[in-house]
Amino acid sequence: MRAIMATTTTPVGFTVDTSHTEAKSEKGFFSRLLDSIIAARMARAQREIQPYLARMSDDRLRDLGFSGEAVEKLREKHYAQAMYWS
Repeated sequence: MRAIMATTTTPVGFTVDTSHTEAKSEKGFFSRLLDSIIAARMARAQREIQPYLARMSDDRLRDLGFSGEAVEKLREKHYAQAMYWS
């Protein structure tokens, strides 16, 4: 029995076509869906938390780690709800 050997060569400038693998690295449908659900929930949480934070004193907000600029931004966005006395 005689062994037969085969040899293949590739040119020096050989490159692999990766265009089909780049498309697979994009996020899939369910991943994008989950990301959009998370973003919507985070936006809702921010809308609910901002008025609560705006009613806190400046000292308390600084204790929580807010900078002076962050406190000013919170106040200028008018998150504090108006109080009406009857």
